[in-house]
Amino acid sequence: MRPQVIFGLFAVLVASVTVAGCWKKSGQAVVLDKEHIAVAEITPTPAPTAEPSASPKAATPAPSELASHEQEQEQSRELAEDEIVVDTYVMKKDVRGTSRDPRATRDEQWIVRVQMIDDLRQIKVQTDRSHFDKLKAGDRIKVSYRQGKYTGTIWSAEID
Repeated sequence: MRPQVIFGLFAVLVASVTVAGCWKKSGQAVVLDKEHIAVAEITPTPAPTAEPSASPKAATPAPSELASHEQEQEQSRELAEDEIVVDTYVMKKDVRGTSRDPRATRDEQWIVRVQMIDDLRQIKVQTDRSHFDKLKAGDRIKVSYRQGKYTGTIWSAEID
């Protein structure tokens, strides 16, 4: 078969499994806050250079070295005065929402955080600029979202 046909069949299969595994829900919500994240800076990455090693064994760390390295990474550290934690990312306060924000992508993001009135669930809704500009904290809006049947995870949400 041709690659286009295979890709089309695969896309239909993924879409049907996705729809079958989610409940579509909607309800009233209260806007908690909103945040704009600018487009990420494009930084040129240097081309990797191959460095010859003396032997293949010398390039592989010992298992004891790997275990100690993992323990060092798992240990928490104190935040500096100018650092904050947002969505599990540690960043400088002045970087939040700018093009240097670690959550920044190649597209601008307008995020509205809402709390559902029925079950008090908090959801982050990525929306367009027109909805973002109209809303303010405390507004009541209608939100539609897809919730996983088995895990309860919110997969997508939109403002109606």
